[in-house]
Amino acid sequence: MKKLKIGFFIVMAACVVVGGLGTSASAVEPIRIGLVSPVSGNYADHGMLERIGMEMALEEYGGEILGRPVTLITADSETNPDAAARRARRLIEVDGVKFMMGGVSSSVATAVGAVAEEKGALYFATNGNSDTVTGEHARHHVFRAGRSMAMLVRGGAKYVADNLGKKWFFITHDYSWGHSGTRWARNMLDVVGAKEVGEIKVPLGTRDFSSQLLQVRNSGADVLVITCAGFDNVALMKQLAEYRIYDKMNVWYTLMEYVDMWPLDPKERQPYCSVEVSWDETPEMIAFSEKVHKKYPAAASPVIDNGSYNGWLAMKLLLEGIKKAGTDDVEKVICAMEGLELKDTKRKNPAKIRAFDHQVMSDVVLVKANPKATDTRIWNVMDVIPAESVARTKAENPVDVSCK
Repeated sequence: MKKLKIGFFIVMAACVVVGGLGTSASAVEPIRIGLVSPVSGNYADHGMLERIGMEMALEEYGGEILGRPVTLITADSETNPDAAARRARRLIEVDGVKFMMGGVSSSVATAVGAVAEEKGALYFATNGNSDTVTGEHARHHVFRAGRSMAMLVRGGAKYVADNLGKKWFFITHDYSWGHSGTRWARNMLDVVGAKEVGEIKVPLGTRDFSSQLLQVRNSGADVLVITCAGFDNVALMKQLAEYRIYDKMNVWYTLMEYVDMWPLDPKERQPYCSVEVSWDETPEMIAFSEKVHKKYPAAASPVIDNGSYNGWLAMKLLLEGIKKAGTDDVEKVICAMEGLELKDTKRKNPAKIRAFDHQVMSDVVLVKANPKATDTRIWNVMDVIPAESVARTKAENPVDVSCK
């Protein structure tokens, strides 16, 4: 566990507050936010990007809220639910943290959410996309910024069936998020008139896909539907091109990260993808991307990525919730965040937190990779889908974790 360097803004904010309030130490007690985020392992790059987004949001508030400095403390989740739960517990019990953010892995988000519920802390899952986070594992003390797999799959399934093919083969990352993506694609089969012709589950840490792709080539599929991410996915995309899968069928990713596609050679960038955000959606998003890249030129992604955007969005929503509540009392902040709407999203539409499941409603984007790109425009935006048109309804997700 280590302190995350926030830089000049927080140092200055702390000095100003201390100087203005004299010797009253309790008046300048910092608000501590714990970041349970992967620093190592398959999703290390994703973790770095979400923390960058959080830092950018905090800078917009001058490093403070309610006149108190904000301190971020990061703990490596290792993309391991047990390790993440232990570190979340330590953040609360030892470091005095009331608010936590991060995740990337849906399994980690579920584990950290359970600790938050037990200990009375608030946890904002930034980048876990499994439906279970705001579905069967929805909790009063947990919010989720990332789009659910229901939203991402529904946003692309009809286009895929109508334009790319109706015989689908699945490659599934073998944990809760991967299962969620394939499950929702299966749920859409009858809706869009497609059928399944096979599935392969791959465990975390898979880097050699040769045997799986030989099976895919011989499957007779029109479309390979993939739910896989991280360094595993970088290896998979390279091998998709190497084994000439694109000559046999179309490929659709139920969720793609810019940071996964960016390291590839241009010829290896070919699939259709559902994404949570595209850095070039609006002039405001382009300007924001340039600002982030200027501050963090060595980041794994040169533009705004799902991870960095969701980290930024979640931090802004949390700080606005604390501001609205006028206190860092966790229960009051939870209630203040329900129904909270943020207009400054750099996108066409605002973001809003639903009260009944604590899901952030933010748009979904369908893109097509561009194998001819030699700059950051490695994909072309095909459609931006409003969140409300693809999110599960209350009838589909009958949970209620709201303030009563």
